Amino acid sequence: MRKHPSLPLIFGLSLVGAGLMACGDDKNDGTDEVGDTETGDGDGDPTGDGDPTGDGDGEPGDGDGEPGDGDGEPGDGDGEPGDGDGEPGDGDGEPSDCMVWEITYDLDGSEFEISGTFGGFGDQVNVVETPYDDDDTVGPGTFVLHFQDVDGAPGGQVFMNSYQMSMHFAVDTFGTVVETDLENDAGPVECGITSGTLEGTTVEWMPSTIVDHHSMGQLLCTGNFCGQAMLPDGEPDPVDETSDQPITDFEFSDDLSTFTMDQTVIQMDNTSTTSWMYEGTETNRELVAAPSCLCE
Repeated sequence: MRKHPSLPLIFGLSLVGAGLMACGDDKNDGTDEVGDTETGDGDGDPTGDGDPTGDGDGEPGDGDGEPGDGDGEPGDGDGEPGDGDGEPGDGDGEPSDCMVWEITYDLDGSEFEISGTFGGFGDQVNVVETPYDDDDTVGPGTFVLHFQDVDGAPGGQVFMNSYQMSMHFAVDTFGTVVETDLENDAGPVECGITSGTLEGTTVEWMPSTIVDHHSMGQLLCTGNFCGQAMLPDGEPDPVDETSDQPITDFEFSDDLSTFTMDQTVIQMDNTSTTSWMYEGTETNRELVAAPSCLCE
């Protein structure tokens, strides 16, 4: 399967665009008084206290008259099995909770633009809208973002969990047609593909890319100029590429139900430029359990 290092030049098609041990209770090695006729070594019994089977107080054991290794009950802390403070657990008896707000956005209204082609003949704006498989439409697409829970509402740190975009469109130049059929995705990544902080209504992503953006599918060219586009005529050309797709700041509405990203160049050479403008609209919001890396 051949990988495409750059755009098919004549048509400007992007193959890119498209993360104690418990101290226990006080120990007492002998609960009875020491040195009287009841206990001790020297009150009439040569072995201890009148019981030749014991080791101190007339009862077998190694501490206070009961078998065990602490204060009368078997265990490793305060009388109850565990590794903290009397209850089984991993610290103070209760596991820590880590919750985030997961908001899913559909990307209808976004635009994938091809520009700067020779004479403008291959220029085209492909809008994310139904029907998604028209010659100049693409989609559907989604972003899933995770927001920290701040006083019962999303805010603070924002993590891009996943991205998906289907791209099925065609560009016709002087009777030579290039059909693009690609599925693009990144993630899901528990600790975020990329992340940023919600400052007012703006998130600046660091890094400012969709990391490990994957495009998979094919291109099909038919016509006399396929060779100039570095594509075989009439034969599907497989695509399987992973790269970091540039993005810029997301600007949200006050309630975080929508966002936009300005037109951002994702690839450019001397024959064409490809770019994305994103619009997102919330389709689902819920508080979900999250890995600790999102709540530190």
